[in-house]
Amino acid sequence: MSTGISQIGTRAIETERCILRRIEPEDYEEMYGNWGKYEEVCRYFPFDPAESVEQYRKMVQRWAENYQSGIYFHWVIEWKENGKLIGTINLGNVDETSLYSDTCYMLSPEYQGCGIMTEVLQSVLCYAFDEIGLNRVQAEVFAGNDASARVLTKCGMQLEGIARKKYYKGGRFYDTAQYAAVREEERPEERK
Repeated sequence: MSTGISQIGTRAIETERCILRRIEPEDYEEMYGNWGKYEEVCRYFPFDPAESVEQYRKMVQRWAENYQSGIYFHWVIEWKENGKLIGTINLGNVDETSLYSDTCYMLSPEYQGCGIMTEVLQSVLCYAFDEIGLNRVQAEVFAGNDASARVLTKCGMQLEGIARKKYYKGGRFYDTAQYAAVREEERPEERK
Protein backbone atom coordinates (compact mmCIF):
# COMPACT_ATOMS: atom_id res chain seq x y z
CA MET A 1 0.00 0.00 0.00
CA SER A 2 1.16 3.50 -0.85
CA THR A 3 2.24 5.75 2.00
CA GLY A 4 1.46 9.00 0.20
CA ILE A 5 -0.84 10.49 -2.34
CA SER A 6 -0.10 11.31 -5.94
CA GLN A 7 0.00 15.07 -6.23
CA ILE A 8 -1.56 15.02 -9.69
CA GLY A 9 -4.04 17.84 -9.12
CA THR A 10 -7.30 18.22 -10.97
CA ARG A 11 -7.25 16.35 -14.26
CA ALA A 12 -10.17 16.08 -16.66
CA ILE A 13 -12.55 13.15 -16.15
CA GLU A 14 -15.09 12.01 -18.72
CA THR A 15 -18.28 10.21 -17.75
CA GLU A 16 -21.05 8.93 -20.00
CA ARG A 17 -22.85 12.30 -20.08
CA CYS A 18 -20.42 14.78 -18.57
CA ILE A 19 -16.93 16.21 -18.73
CA LEU A 20 -15.36 17.19 -15.43
CA ARG A 21 -12.67 19.83 -15.89
CA ARG A 22 -10.82 22.56 -14.07
CA ILE A 23 -12.76 25.71 -13.30
CA GLU A 24 -11.65 28.67 -15.40
CA PRO A 25 -11.98 32.29 -14.14
CA GLU A 26 -14.34 33.13 -17.02
CA ASP A 27 -16.78 30.40 -15.89
CA TYR A 28 -18.09 32.54 -13.04
CA GLU A 29 -21.15 34.07 -14.76
CA GLU A 30 -22.47 30.74 -15.97
CA MET A 31 -21.76 29.06 -12.62
CA TYR A 32 -23.53 31.84 -10.73
CA GLY A 33 -26.51 31.84 -13.11
CA ASN A 34 -26.93 28.06 -13.23
CA TRP A 35 -26.64 27.22 -9.50
CA GLY A 36 -24.60 29.66 -7.37
CA LYS A 37 -27.45 32.11 -6.81
CA TYR A 38 -30.18 29.61 -5.93
CA GLU A 39 -31.41 29.06 -2.38
CA GLU A 40 -32.77 25.66 -3.43
CA VAL A 41 -29.22 24.56 -4.31
CA CYS A 42 -27.59 25.99 -1.16
CA ARG A 43 -30.28 25.13 1.40
CA TYR A 44 -28.42 21.97 2.51
CA PHE A 45 -25.04 23.66 2.95
CA PRO A 46 -23.70 25.71 5.87
CA PHE A 47 -23.53 28.76 3.58
CA ASP A 48 -26.01 30.88 1.68
CA PRO A 49 -26.22 31.46 -2.08
CA ALA A 50 -23.86 34.06 -3.53
CA GLU A 51 -25.33 37.53 -3.10
CA SER A 52 -24.06 38.82 -6.44
CA VAL A 53 -22.30 37.77 -9.60
CA GLU A 54 -19.32 39.85 -8.46
CA GLN A 55 -19.07 37.90 -5.19
CA TYR A 56 -19.15 34.67 -7.21
CA ARG A 57 -16.49 36.01 -9.61
CA LYS A 58 -14.12 36.47 -6.67
CA MET A 59 -14.79 32.95 -5.38
CA VAL A 60 -14.20 31.41 -8.81
CA GLN A 61 -10.96 33.39 -9.17
CA ARG A 62 -9.70 31.97 -5.83
CA TRP A 63 -10.66 28.44 -6.86
CA ALA A 64 -8.83 28.80 -10.18
CA GLU A 65 -5.71 30.06 -8.40
CA ASN A 66 -5.69 26.99 -6.13
CA TYR A 67 -4.87 24.68 -9.06
CA GLN A 68 -1.21 25.52 -8.55
CA SER A 69 -1.30 22.97 -5.72
CA GLY A 70 -0.93 19.32 -6.64
CA ILE A 71 -3.45 18.42 -3.94
CA TYR A 72 -6.30 20.68 -5.05
CA PHE A 73 -9.15 18.73 -6.66
CA HIS A 74 -12.14 20.77 -7.84
CA TRP A 75 -14.11 20.22 -11.03
CA VAL A 76 -16.83 22.04 -12.89
CA ILE A 77 -19.32 19.64 -14.48
CA GLU A 78 -19.98 20.26 -18.15
CA TRP A 79 -22.96 18.63 -19.90
CA LYS A 80 -21.57 16.97 -23.05
CA GLU A 81 -24.74 17.44 -25.08
CA ASN A 82 -24.62 21.24 -25.08
CA GLY A 83 -21.44 22.32 -23.24
CA LYS A 84 -23.48 23.90 -20.45
CA LEU A 85 -21.90 24.12 -16.99
CA ILE A 86 -24.28 22.32 -14.65
CA GLY A 87 -22.47 21.87 -11.33
CA THR A 88 -19.31 21.35 -9.33
CA ILE A 89 -17.72 18.56 -7.32
CA ASN A 90 -14.54 18.47 -5.26
CA LEU A 91 -12.27 16.46 -3.05
CA GLY A 92 -11.52 18.97 -0.32
CA ASN A 93 -9.65 19.15 2.97
CA VAL A 94 -7.15 16.56 1.76
CA ASP A 95 -5.16 14.99 4.60
CA GLU A 96 -1.90 13.69 3.16
CA THR A 97 -0.92 11.85 6.32
CA SER A 98 -4.12 9.84 6.78
CA LEU A 99 -4.96 9.73 3.04
CA TYR A 100 -8.50 11.05 3.20
CA SER A 101 -10.62 13.91 1.90
CA ASP A 102 -14.11 15.30 2.01
CA THR A 103 -16.31 15.54 -1.04
CA CYS A 104 -18.96 18.13 -1.77
CA TYR A 105 -21.05 18.79 -4.85
CA MET A 106 -23.70 21.12 -6.28
CA LEU A 107 -25.94 20.69 -9.30
CA SER A 108 -28.12 23.06 -11.29
CA PRO A 109 -31.82 22.59 -10.40
CA GLU A 110 -32.54 21.95 -14.07
CA TYR A 111 -30.40 18.77 -14.01
CA GLN A 112 -31.33 17.35 -10.61
CA GLY A 113 -33.08 14.00 -10.31
CA CYS A 114 -31.56 12.51 -13.48
CA GLY A 115 -28.80 10.36 -11.94
CA ILE A 116 -26.09 12.80 -13.03
CA MET A 117 -24.50 13.28 -9.63
CA THR A 118 -24.34 9.52 -9.03
CA GLU A 119 -22.52 9.12 -12.36
CA VAL A 120 -20.14 11.99 -11.56
CA LEU A 121 -19.42 10.97 -7.95
CA GLN A 122 -18.66 7.37 -8.97
CA SER A 123 -16.01 8.68 -11.37
CA VAL A 124 -14.56 11.06 -8.79
CA LEU A 125 -14.34 8.24 -6.22
CA CYS A 126 -12.45 6.10 -8.75
CA TYR A 127 -10.09 9.05 -9.34
CA ALA A 128 -9.65 9.50 -5.57
CA PHE A 129 -8.79 5.87 -4.89
CA ASP A 130 -7.12 4.73 -8.10
CA GLU A 131 -5.30 7.87 -9.29
CA ILE A 132 -4.65 9.98 -6.20
CA GLY A 133 -4.23 7.09 -3.79
CA LEU A 134 -6.65 8.22 -1.10
CA ASN A 135 -7.81 5.63 1.40
CA ARG A 136 -11.05 7.35 2.49
CA VAL A 137 -13.52 9.87 1.07
CA GLN A 138 -16.21 11.26 3.34
CA ALA A 139 -19.25 13.50 2.94
CA GLU A 140 -21.72 15.29 5.18
CA VAL A 141 -25.42 15.51 4.43
CA PHE A 142 -27.77 17.97 6.11
CA ALA A 143 -30.86 16.43 7.70
CA GLY A 144 -33.63 16.43 5.12
CA ASN A 145 -31.37 16.13 2.09
CA ASP A 146 -32.64 12.68 1.14
CA ALA A 147 -31.62 13.04 -2.53
CA SER A 148 -27.96 13.51 -1.63
CA ALA A 149 -28.07 10.62 0.86
CA ARG A 150 -29.35 8.39 -1.98
CA VAL A 151 -26.51 9.52 -4.26
CA LEU A 152 -23.91 8.65 -1.63
CA THR A 153 -25.47 5.26 -0.93
CA LYS A 154 -25.68 4.41 -4.65
CA CYS A 155 -21.97 5.22 -4.90
CA GLY A 156 -21.12 2.76 -2.12
CA MET A 157 -20.65 5.26 0.68
CA GLN A 158 -21.87 4.04 4.05
CA LEU A 159 -23.65 5.96 6.78
CA GLU A 160 -21.35 6.19 9.79
CA GLY A 161 -23.37 8.35 12.14
CA ILE A 162 -25.11 11.62 12.87
CA ALA A 163 -23.44 14.81 14.08
CA ARG A 164 -26.21 16.39 16.11
CA LYS A 165 -26.86 20.12 15.74
CA LYS A 166 -23.54 20.64 13.91
CA TYR A 167 -24.35 23.68 11.74
CA TYR A 168 -26.28 26.85 12.46
CA LYS A 169 -28.10 28.42 9.53
CA GLY A 170 -31.25 30.47 9.12
CA GLY A 171 -31.96 30.68 12.83
CA ARG A 172 -31.69 26.97 13.64
CA PHE A 173 -29.20 24.16 14.15
CA TYR A 174 -28.96 21.25 11.71
CA ASP A 175 -27.92 17.65 12.19
CA THR A 176 -25.64 16.17 9.54
CA ALA A 177 -25.16 12.56 8.53
CA GLN A 178 -21.58 11.38 7.94
CA TYR A 179 -21.04 9.02 4.99
CA ALA A 180 -17.76 7.52 3.82
CA ALA A 181 -16.21 5.11 1.36
CA VAL A 182 -12.83 3.46 1.81
CA ARG A 183 -10.51 2.12 -0.83
CA GLU A 184 -10.78 -1.59 0.03
CA GLU A 185 -14.55 -1.68 -0.18
CA GLU A 186 -16.24 -3.02 -3.26
CA ARG A 187 -17.56 -0.15 -5.36
CA PRO A 188 -20.85 -0.28 -7.29
CA GLU A 189 -19.17 -0.32 -10.71
CA GLU A 190 -17.23 -3.45 -9.62
CA ARG A 191 -20.39 -5.45 -8.86
CA LYS A 192 -21.27 -6.08 -12.49
